[in-house]
Amino acid sequence: MKRFFSLALVLALVSIGVPLGAAAPQNASLAGIARNAGGDPLVNHTVRLRNVATGQIAGTTWSSAQGAFSFTGLAQGNYVIEVVDATGKIIATSASIPVATGAAITGVTVTASAASAAAIGAAAGTGSFFTSTAGIVLIAAAGVGATAAIVRATGSASK
Repeated sequence: MKRFFSLALVLALVSIGVPLGAAAPQNASLAGIARNAGGDPLVNHTVRLRNVATGQIAGTTWSSAQGAFSFTGLAQGNYVIEVVDATGKIIATSASIPVATGAAITGVTVTASAASAAAIGAAAGTGSFFTSTAGIVLIAAAGVGATAAIVRATGSASK
């Protein structure tokens, strides 16, 4: 009898569209502007979003004519933004940005500077740098000196 009621409950939930064992929501967003050391927008540059915990690229986009970029459909986690030039060299990186489920983070400014680009380039000498936790932490640390981030989060900030 219990088996019958369990099956009936599962079928009822499925029929009304309640997900069983749903994956973590991926509804957060992050937006900002990429700038050079002089404060001018970095136009048509590759902008990557890297998950700090895994080291994996979570998204890639291009900066607009105003240097603007955005990422949507993000899962909760900590991310760094990397701005890449035409040769594939990372020229700017942000500090670690915590993203909560449902948050809409705006106003992030990633600024390239000669000092941060040199530090990142020197540290990236090994092939496994960008897949190691130490490499990601070093990128985020270099970004602290290269980034003036103004962040406004809206939406749910609960964990």
